[in-house]
Amino acid sequence: MQTLAGRVAVVTGGARGIGLATVRRFLAEGAQVAVWDLDPGEAAAGLRDSHTGAEVLSAAVDVRDATAVRQAARNIVERTGRIDILVNNAGTTVGFVPAVQLTEDAWRSVVDTNLGGALHCTQAVVPFMARQRWGRIINVSSVLAEYGTPGHTAYVATKAGLVGMTKVWAREFGPSGITVNAVRPGYIVTAMNAGNPPQLVEQVLARTPLGRLGEPDDVASLFRFLCSDEAGFITGAVVPVDGGLIA
Repeated sequence: MQTLAGRVAVVTGGARGIGLATVRRFLAEGAQVAVWDLDPGEAAAGLRDSHTGAEVLSAAVDVRDATAVRQAARNIVERTGRIDILVNNAGTTVGFVPAVQLTEDAWRSVVDTNLGGALHCTQAVVPFMARQRWGRIINVSSVLAEYGTPGHTAYVATKAGLVGMTKVWAREFGPSGITVNAVRPGYIVTAMNAGNPPQLVEQVLARTPLGRLGEPDDVASLFRFLCSDEAGFITGAVVPVDGGLIA
């Protein structure tokens, strides 16, 4: 049974990594999916080829631009009549930068994308979800929000901030039938992590009880569950998918 049949989902940063795996999973579960990404073209075209009958509503959207986000949401509703699911996955990092060397431009780049983008997208879709009395919002945090890693002040601050926003929104939007949860991935094999030194990867593996790195599909599977009717009484939660890294 397709658990998301008839649903319309928005996945930000959906052209690669965890976002792309999520788009594929949602399509397989029967949802129409809108990919919001700075460059969604190739991913969306490939998905159309591999999912006969499924629809990808791709759009080049900069989540830092509140006006563009609101227009993108209106475009979806004009075409489909609804928005049921939002996965706030779009994110960026500036890599290893000690706190005393973090520039204002670097700080703003991360904060405006990771926190501001989640806020803009949520503000754009919640009115439609509230109107239909059903919605699912997932904020993508990180194991680093709890563990902390030197040299990643901006990234860790935003991922911890998403947890706080999740708690607030769960209370604000719950009366409208909207659940809001955060997912805290551990070390996932994505392009963002591809440049990490082998020593770091070995350290992560040594600390992970399950003895392997995570795959994007591990995260997408959790997203699928949290967006289903089965998870209708779960809200305000922060759910790890990290192989036990910080158990």
